[in-house]
Formats: sequence, C-alpha cells, structure tokens
Amino acid sequence: MSSARGYGPLLRTPGAGAFTAAALVGRMPISMLGIGTVLLVQDRRGSFALAGLVSAAYAVGLAVLGPLISRLVDRRGQRAVLLPALALSSTGVLALVLLVGTEAHAGALMAAAGVTSASASQLGSCARARWNSTLTASGRTDEVARAYAWEAVADEVVFVLGPLVVVGCALLDPAVGLLAALGLGAAGTLSFVAQSATEPSVPVAEPGRRPSALASPGLRTLTVSMLFVGVLFGTVEVAMVAFAEERGSDAGGGLLLALVAGGSAAAGLAYGALDWKAPLHRRFQLSLVGLAVGLLPLLLAPSVALMAPVALLAGIAISPSLIGSFGLVDSLVPLAARTEGFSWLNSGLGIGVAGGFAVAGAVAEHANARTAFLVAIGGAVAAAVVAVGARRTLAPRVATAPG
Repeated sequence: MSSARGYGPLLRTPGAGAFTAAALVGRMPISMLGIGTVLLVQDRRGSFALAGLVSAAYAVGLAVLGPLISRLVDRRGQRAVLLPALALSSTGVLALVLLVGTEAHAGALMAAAGVTSASASQLGSCARARWNSTLTASGRTDEVARAYAWEAVADEVVFVLGPLVVVGCALLDPAVGLLAALGLGAAGTLSFVAQSATEPSVPVAEPGRRPSALASPGLRTLTVSMLFVGVLFGTVEVAMVAFAEERGSDAGGGLLLALVAGGSAAAGLAYGALDWKAPLHRRFQLSLVGLAVGLLPLLLAPSVALMAPVALLAGIAISPSLIGSFGLVDSLVPLAARTEGFSWLNSGLGIGVAGGFAVAGAVAEHANARTAFLVAIGGAVAAAVVAVGARRTLAPRVATAPG
C-alpha cells in the first residue's frame, strides 16, 4: 500500500454529498422493517411464530425483488423505476399496518410484508452506480473503490441506527416504527431521484436479449460468498443477544452489536482511505480469511465486559470484505447490468441473514450462544472457501477493477 488519502475530495465532488446523503436516508428502512414487523405483529397478534413468518416474508421479498427491480433500473433508469417501487413499498407498509389489527389471514400479512422493501433495497446499489458514473466521467476511476468504501460505512450506519429508531418508536406504538421507516424511505428516495444531474445514463442496449448479470461466473462466486457472509451476520446478531441474556444483561446484546458495527465502520473508513497495490480480488479473499480468524475469539470470552473488545475486533474485517465484493462487480459485470450485479450481492446477504436468524435462534434456544457462534464461524469459513476455491472467476475480465 502507499499513502493514505481522506474522503474530503471525494465528498466535494459536485452533487456527490447530496446523493449519498439521500441514499443513506432512503435505505434506512432496510434495517427497520424486519424488526419493526416482528414488534408490530407480536404486539397485535400475540404470536412470535406469526411474527417470524411475516418477517421472513419481508426477507424473501428483499432477496427476490431486489435483482428484478435493479434489472429494470439498468434498462429504464433510476428515476423511472424508483418512483413506482416507492409506491409499491409504501402500499405494502400501509397495508401491513392496517391489516395486522384485523382478522386478516397470515398470507395477506406476508404478501404485504413481501413488497415493503421494493424501493429501499435499491438505494445502495443506485448510489454505487452514481459514484461509478460520476467519477468515471471526470477521469477519477482510481477513486471508485474509495467511494464504495464510503457506501459500505453508510450501510453500517444504517444497520446501527435503524433498529434504535424502531425500538424508540415502538415505545409509543409498534406501528409508529413502520410508519417512520416509510417516511424515511420516501424522503430519501424522493430526494435521490430529484437529483437528475448525477443520474447515470441508461446504456444503449446491444441487439438481442440482454443477459442477466448472473451470466458472469465471478458474480455467481461473489453472490454465494455473500450468502455465507449473510449467515454470519444473522447468526452473530442472534448469538450476541443470547450471549448477553445468558449472563443476565438484557441491554448488553445491543451494545455488543454496536461494537461489531463500530469496528467494521472504522475499518471501512481506514481501508477506503488507503491506496492499495495488491489486486482487489486478492484483498477480497484475504479479508474473508481474516473475517473467519477474527471471529474465533468469540468462543473464548466469558463475560459481556470481556466480550466487548472481542466484538470490536470481530467487526474489523467486515467492511473490507463488503467493499471488495462490491468493487469487484465493476470488473466482472458489464456496465449495462451493473446495478443488477450490486443487487445480487445484497440478495445473497439478505437470504443468508434470514437463514442465520433461523439457525442461530434454534441453536441458541436448544444449546447456547457459544454454539451459535460456531455457526457464524462456519459461515465465514464457507465464504472464504468459496472465494479462494473459485478465485479464477474473480480475476478482472471486463475492465481493471478500481482500487
């Protein structure tokens, strides 16, 4: 690596500060709707089982709708697709809030929850596409990796703040949390699409049918790796809460998760500020190996107090892994399918998180939190094995990867 550079010049790029801020606000619902749905359904129907089913429908919708809508974004443009997607999301949230207090069938609640993420799930991918377009147009392709690092940190901020906002709103009424998610998503999305000057142009379609981004073997490798990283995320979230509760600390789980996110955010800022010499695909593989190694101390901490520094350490390799995966999309996926490519990574993460929630919940209930941490470590190891085992598919093919 060589000298470090800050984020000031990047954020002073004309229009960049405004669209990245709007995208951050607009994707807040991603971290709010899942937990908000659980709180609302359990409060109104008195069933954690039903709450789990409805929140699972949300996770499935996030994973399935994301790539489909992103494919439309690549074909039609951001504004043309995000506004109808916002209308669909808003309808889903309002329907869920209204139906849950009636005798509506569980299937109706699941259908409503399944479309609530339609717009929020796209903002991260669309922001990355704007960074790529804006920086490339000004001849600053060497800064694209730094921009992706910034967006990875924004993701961490979303996942720290979102649940706190929902839980705070739930003190008034659980429905307020979902309505707050709707409001933030609408405000961010409307602000984002209004900034037409930075919207990427729609690539001219080549004759014939456009291939899916998944036609790239490298993107398939990244998506599977991110699925296992998602398993890690979901498992750690449940296991940290269970670990704290086993030791008589109801609030400790939230603190430990905040430390994991804090370690990841700090590492992401540092990683993106450095100019690296090693190829991006090798850094990505090393980050996943480091992620697996960094989780091992979770098995040793005996108390919440001693788990705190371990949690901070465990988060250090998270952002570099995510930054690497999104950065590699630029070199592995054609421009005409790039937003879809970003979305497939988010879908892999979403499916993995849902699976991690389910597995870790069962393991923590029938065994203990320490056993659940083994599942998280297994997810990290699997992600690294996939990335290293299929390393040839990650070598740049379309263009040189930024960074």
